[in-house]
Amino acid sequence: MKLGLCKLCLREGLLQKSHIFPKSVAKPLRGAKGHLLEVHGRGRYGVEPRQDGLKEELLCTECEAFCNTNYEVPFRDTWKKLRPVEPWVPGTMIQAKVDYSTFKLFHLLNLFRAGISQLVELRGVQLGPHEAVLRRMILEGDPGETQQYAVAGLILFDKRDGSLMHFNGYPKRDIRDRRTSYSMIYLHTEWIVLISKGGADMVRRLALQQDGALMLIGHPWQEHPILAEMASRTVGKAELPPP
Repeated sequence: MKLGLCKLCLREGLLQKSHIFPKSVAKPLRGAKGHLLEVHGRGRYGVEPRQDGLKEELLCTECEAFCNTNYEVPFRDTWKKLRPVEPWVPGTMIQAKVDYSTFKLFHLLNLFRAGISQLVELRGVQLGPHEAVLRRMILEGDPGETQQYAVAGLILFDKRDGSLMHFNGYPKRDIRDRRTSYSMIYLHTEWIVLISKGGADMVRRLALQQDGALMLIGHPWQEHPILAEMASRTVGKAELPPP
């Protein structure tokens, strides 16, 4: 731990080194020796082993405990009950009722952590004025209405055998129908957070609703842009996408 300014409560305190994505839900890609594999596009193979996931000293111990109790643990317990079954059957979906506030704010917390990080791997996350809004929502437990930072999920599976994608993806800025969004991949799912208002109608129709209605549909990863990005990083050695 080190003394510094907490990026959530904005008070001086002991900062705890913690995962950007909670270790309990982010199941990373691992190599034969059990090391995490980071896909970055540099070097001969475009991957390198990590001893652990992305970690940084961002929040004070009190705020870490607050986030763990109010968002991380409730989401983990909810996901255990509704997580996708392998093999995934194309055409099926998950429909459930969840706690709207904790479920949505869990994903906004992950995006917020990535946005305040100084790690080079997360330099593409530039939240601008949205950072302060997300900080307030997380502190106050206010998820906003459905279409404010709408959150939707797509389960990624292999169309050949239905196996789920066992890969974590750093938050990535996307433009959907000329509107800004961020995508995060963990728990076999692409979690989409719409930043701009309006547009991206398909994603908005799938968004978590204020009554807790959640609908997760499947999407073959072979038909997902992540395929081209992974290929460019490992074969073409492309740089990480710019903000």
